[in-house]
Amino acid sequence: MAHQLLGAKGYAYVANADLKGVSPGSETLRELFSEAAPCLILIDEWVAYLRNMYKVEGLPSGSFESNLTFAQALTEAARLAPDTLVVASIPASNIEIGGEGGHEALHRIQNTFARLESNWRPASTEESFEIVRRRLFQPITDTQLFAARDAVVKAFCDFYRSDASEFPSTCREGDYERRMKAAYPIHPELFDQLFNAWSTLDKFQRTRGVLRLMASVIHELWERDDKGLLIMPSAVPIEANPVQFELTRYLEENWVPVIEKDVDGPQSLPLQQDRENPNLGRYSASRRVARTLFLGSAPTLHMANKGVSDQQIKLGCVQPGEAVATFGDALRRLTDRATHL
Repeated sequence: MAHQLLGAKGYAYVANADLKGVSPGSETLRELFSEAAPCLILIDEWVAYLRNMYKVEGLPSGSFESNLTFAQALTEAARLAPDTLVVASIPASNIEIGGEGGHEALHRIQNTFARLESNWRPASTEESFEIVRRRLFQPITDTQLFAARDAVVKAFCDFYRSDASEFPSTCREGDYERRMKAAYPIHPELFDQLFNAWSTLDKFQRTRGVLRLMASVIHELWERDDKGLLIMPSAVPIEANPVQFELTRYLEENWVPVIEKDVDGPQSLPLQQDRENPNLGRYSASRRVARTLFLGSAPTLHMANKGVSDQQIKLGCVQPGEAVATFGDALRRLTDRATHL
């Protein structure tokens, strides 16, 4: 850190402490920061680093306690030095914390920062939409593409208003049109399911997990030359191995046979039902309903309020110009025949 701030001159401030494997004092760090200001110190995976030295002695980097002493000296120095800011991230799930050493490190770091911290709220769902969209798609700059986006969004919003009883009331509000434009070409319902339901799973990291999954989904849809107006829950190709892996890695092990039997795959009931009924098959209605139902309900298995409503299922399935009743019929048939849905 000192070398990054001021090169060899900066390292000279902390050289003796570094060689001894002890923490430099807060006054030494204050002098370093004052000379190097403005300073921004970013620390990630600190808990993971500290838990590896928990109850281990003789390490070149010092002991667990000396590193926690450094955390205290660092925060004190940043408080006293001009134009200096320390930003540290801490894990949110038990899996990321990892064992006794991780919990002890987290507890001690939190106590150290609590005296001086300003909590930085994680990105809201709306902000996360934008982060994911920008990472996965180039920005729209062509006026014709803006017009195409607006036409698609208008078609969906008009559709939701024309069949008001079939869809949740929220999608008929004016703000929903704004959300659709902000999330385009991804449907807000897919983002809502991922950021609200899936992010409750202990292993699912909100933005990173959504990015990994959506990158796989978009690649599969691109390879298939998908013609959907938006990327909706029903468009997620759950039968594709990369996509299925990204979904099931957060769930219990017994989900794979459930998917193969009742959700998506060459031998699945929804595909069979679509083949048996031409009215359903022309929209792949059963398959799209099953995908939407899985995405909305799988992460809620152990929650008090499980599953999704039929209005949410239709919101995640139906596109303008399609018959809503067909998807309702597909849902009823799956309810009667499926083992797990």
